[in-house]
Amino acid sequence: MKKGQTLAAGIASLALAASLLAGCSSNSGNGGTDNAPAASDNGADAGSNGNANAAQDDPFKEHLDISLAFYDIATSIKADQPDPMLQMIEKKFNITIKPVNESWGDYGDRTKLWAASGQLPDAFFFDQTSGDLVNQWADQGIIKPLPDDMSPYPNLKKYVDLPDVAGAAAADGKNYFIPRMLANRNELPMDRGIEIRKDWMEELGLQDPTTYDELKNVLKTIADKKNVIGITAGGIGWIRESVFQNINPASTWWQKVNGQWQPGWMADGFAEQVAQIRDLYQSGLLDKDFALPNVDAQNKFMQGKAAAYVTTPKTMNAEPALWNKANPNSNILDHVKILNPVPAADGKNYLYGYFDYWSGTLFSGNTSDEKQARLLALMDWLASPEGQKITRYGLQGVDWESNGDMVTNKHQDEKDFDLMKLYPSNNVFGSLAIWSDGNKYVEGYPATETGKVQEYIDKVEAEQLQSGEKPPINWIVNAYASSLNTGGGDLDALVTKLVIGNEDIKAAMKKYADEQMGLGLADAIKAVNDKYPDEN
Repeated sequence: MKKGQTLAAGIASLALAASLLAGCSSNSGNGGTDNAPAASDNGADAGSNGNANAAQDDPFKEHLDISLAFYDIATSIKADQPDPMLQMIEKKFNITIKPVNESWGDYGDRTKLWAASGQLPDAFFFDQTSGDLVNQWADQGIIKPLPDDMSPYPNLKKYVDLPDVAGAAAADGKNYFIPRMLANRNELPMDRGIEIRKDWMEELGLQDPTTYDELKNVLKTIADKKNVIGITAGGIGWIRESVFQNINPASTWWQKVNGQWQPGWMADGFAEQVAQIRDLYQSGLLDKDFALPNVDAQNKFMQGKAAAYVTTPKTMNAEPALWNKANPNSNILDHVKILNPVPAADGKNYLYGYFDYWSGTLFSGNTSDEKQARLLALMDWLASPEGQKITRYGLQGVDWESNGDMVTNKHQDEKDFDLMKLYPSNNVFGSLAIWSDGNKYVEGYPATETGKVQEYIDKVEAEQLQSGEKPPINWIVNAYASSLNTGGGDLDALVTKLVIGNEDIKAAMKKYADEQMGLGLADAIKAVNDKYPDEN
């Protein structure tokens, strides 16, 4: 999964949290919520891991300074920045968080530099949680494994025990990351897709495409009539997985072909995907800047410079402000829709699938047991129903009150209330443990534009889950495969080169496969097939 997806996921959940405060919400089945700390005690209770009033039993008695790397944490956590949520959490766990900044554009390079120079913070955000690099770091002691016994952290334990998490253990058999959860299922249709100008489609009499040729005609008609780009995107991976994934469902996952497990990019369908992307590019319909790091595809679409935009549709609820900035006094739902996926040759729509998680929190090999335990306690609380309520709705007694099975918002009469402005640290706490626990805490939708967009997203997702097919992916096999050294090639770079060039695609893919086989892929294929000969 690309970093753009994660950024989108984080923005979506936080934007929605602010909008949900406009109404009431259901918290049925979320035991412990009524015990969320009120503003008066500033969170003095110690949560599920101890009793702060009994000093002799207090696991948080010793104050700890903990360094934490997270995207944009330097603007989210500042010593001189008023933030009652930060104050409550630091007091609750008797810690001071020392922010180590990184951004979406540089977190990967920064993390690798810190690891190479022995300067990793106590804990850090990273998108690589298994495979070649993690195995290397584990072998060199650069990162610290999780405790063998995770029972003191029950909310985290249920995640690290999931088959596709446990199966991604490092080569030494230990787990080195807390997964950042996405949802409570593997099918995520709103994680990949296309937004399109429905007003232009209606004006030009165009119907939703059901084949690649029809999609190409829709894009070309709008591009020619409106003098705009046909489709824009923030990178090749997005295009392949959002526009053409039905050609080769699960192309980024291991598949069983002729009785043998192998990476999906080795299947013939992958070459077909690349050929159709090249066709879009050579036809002038794909944004010529698609491979640039700062293509800014979203703003191109919002500003009316493109007919369609490859994105994570579930983040459409974060787009009204961008749309209104470019199109004053205009409702995004009157002009934009989520395009139905182009079906596979057999007429089916195979839902986009992913592990239960993307990215994770890892620990430096120099982090003490005490600091790791304190961080795990914090993350366990953040992943609990109590922690989820606070990161979504703010502080109990200040921002909301329990009312039986309902939560009553105390800001419902405040126009454009913004939770993130009140508690900037929530940019970190709202996503440190999990993106979302998969539970909905609201009954109905707020009357705000964001709420209406969310209602639309949920409707489209429900329809796709109802009509779509599960992708042919064995998550347990893929979890194990992801933990192996497979050659470390840059597949996206190769595909980009093939799309903008004229090289024979199948020959280039064969050459790439041969190179990877010699760099470790052959051993990985053997290991997967030896371990799972009878799985499908």
